[in-house]
Amino acid sequence: MSNITCATTVELDRLASLNFLISQIVDLIAVLITLGSSVFTVKMIMTKSIFQNSTIILLLLNLFYAVLYQVIYGIEAAIVIYKHFFMQDHPCELLQLESNCASYLKALLGAASGMILCQTGMILERTFATFLHNYESKKSLIIGSSIAIFIFIVSSQTGRIVYWDDSLSGAVLACFVFPKQTSWRSTKYFFVCTAVTVFNLVISIILKRYNKKLEYQIRFKISARFHKREVIESTGTICFLTFTQFIFMFIYSFGVSFMKTIRSYIEPGTYFFWVVWFYTVPFIAMLFPLLLMYRIRSTRAKRSQKIIGISNKKLTQEEHINQIKSMWK
Repeated sequence: MSNITCATTVELDRLASLNFLISQIVDLIAVLITLGSSVFTVKMIMTKSIFQNSTIILLLLNLFYAVLYQVIYGIEAAIVIYKHFFMQDHPCELLQLESNCASYLKALLGAASGMILCQTGMILERTFATFLHNYESKKSLIIGSSIAIFIFIVSSQTGRIVYWDDSLSGAVLACFVFPKQTSWRSTKYFFVCTAVTVFNLVISIILKRYNKKLEYQIRFKISARFHKREVIESTGTICFLTFTQFIFMFIYSFGVSFMKTIRSYIEPGTYFFWVVWFYTVPFIAMLFPLLLMYRIRSTRAKRSQKIIGISNKKLTQEEHINQIKSMWK
């Protein structure tokens, strides 16, 4: 905290805003949902999923970044809520020095980048699973671990890259607010993140279609087809998660960019009223474990229904011959 730099009228109005308070409460609820659902998701990944070792490693790393982001963001959201109720009469004690927030914000950016890069890593891992022969447990483990280490190294340097020349000499209302001197880089950063999610989405769709097509070419090779079905279902899950991530990153990047474009034409209160709801990264973190649980459950349900359908269905000899003929068409 700083008792030297006092909050401006705009910052005081923002802190006193009911809209800002509600947004922080909503974000704090998202944090709690993420923490609770992640526990159940980890159990499902380890006991009920069909993912290979390499995919499991990257899914767990993605969950780690989601939880890390929410914990870091949630602490500051709780501080903002406290300031709203108990510190509005102390304008010279509200702001925090950007230099003191540097480590916090760099960790926040690293966690956000980690979530994005984990999706890219899973696409890369699914590519190896698709084209490598004998993608057995040991090879899968080595590939997954190597990709995870690379993601950790790159994401940990994101904050330094974004703010490498920023003097961090100002003060902000909360540490999740980007430094004023280089606030324009935040938009560019999330535009890059959006571009990466578009790339992830396109490649995952291509992989899914390729594997689906290849499955029918090996439909009489039971072992190979079973392996390919695992690849298809895993890739489908990654595609589903990437699509959701893309939607929310698109909302953030283009929403915030639009608001900054028209900022000089509208009142500060109007700008802050809308821009706070375009910050969707906490919802990306919240939805990841929830959607992953949904995909694991739905995949298991579909597989169970197919097994039940096959075991209960009785065909005549003629129907069996016709079914074989239709498979060859």
